[in-house]
Amino acid sequence: MYKISKLAVGSVMAASAALGGTSMVLADGYEPKGRVIYERPSDWSGVYFGVGSGYQWSSIDVVNPDFPANGITSDHRDMFVAAHLGAQHQFGSFVLGLEGGWASSIRDKEGSFEACFNHAAPVAGATGGTITGGPVLNPTTTPGTQAAGLTSGLNASCNARFNDVITVGPRIGWAAGRWMPYVTGGYANAGFDFQGRGPATTSTATSMIEEAHKRLNGWYIGGGVEWNISPGWTAGIEYRHYDFGEGHTTAFHPGAGVSTVAAGLPLGIPTGTPLENVRFDATTETVTARVTWKFSREVVVPLK
Repeated sequence: MYKISKLAVGSVMAASAALGGTSMVLADGYEPKGRVIYERPSDWSGVYFGVGSGYQWSSIDVVNPDFPANGITSDHRDMFVAAHLGAQHQFGSFVLGLEGGWASSIRDKEGSFEACFNHAAPVAGATGGTITGGPVLNPTTTPGTQAAGLTSGLNASCNARFNDVITVGPRIGWAAGRWMPYVTGGYANAGFDFQGRGPATTSTATSMIEEAHKRLNGWYIGGGVEWNISPGWTAGIEYRHYDFGEGHTTAFHPGAGVSTVAAGLPLGIPTGTPLENVRFDATTETVTARVTWKFSREVVVPLK
């Protein structure tokens, strides 16, 4: 009987303590909840692929190496689409990786038009005759027989545009939870176009005289920030500056489908006839919004 009484008294005391503790917790405004689940820190390691879109600003110099004073600088601004593929590994707070990418202009938008020379310059024709009104960046004024409606010394209009760029280079980031700011830089190779248009026989029409295309090797540097929006998925924004070295090529007559008489070039000139040497030099700025998916994404398991 004595043992039963001690057991009853002990049970009452334990229950009272439990109820008293609960009352104190509730009095402090705390409501007991279920099991606490901790969020797993972001892991930036893995192989990833993504796409993007943005805006580019290019400044493109095109000159005839023999007459550099008569070159042009054409500004080209346009939207572009992009894709990237890379791999990176996290060492503590540092994230080191390597990324390759591609970006291409999405509209057939031309760069700014600049005045360029279209003086009469005799060039050997397919039949041994004389082609006049030739290289648009060449100010040669050698007399020649000009096409009907044109006179010697006319100015043409020239423009250049950015086409696409291929890149590869390292990334160095700082893991800050769900955010990762980073810097990047490396090798770049881009394609640029040049066009020269001469005055036609009317005051409003123009016709193509010559065109050229060149891929330039260069480098880029930039930086950005990524946000881990869900397991395996990130979104971010990135800025890059590109600088491309000089590249030489030959400008050709575009040939079929162009009113060559109006351009000062007689009918019958073969498609692809070389007209003059040109030198490209360009810089580009880009701002890109990116979405990325990581192949080796982690599985989130609540921590106990």
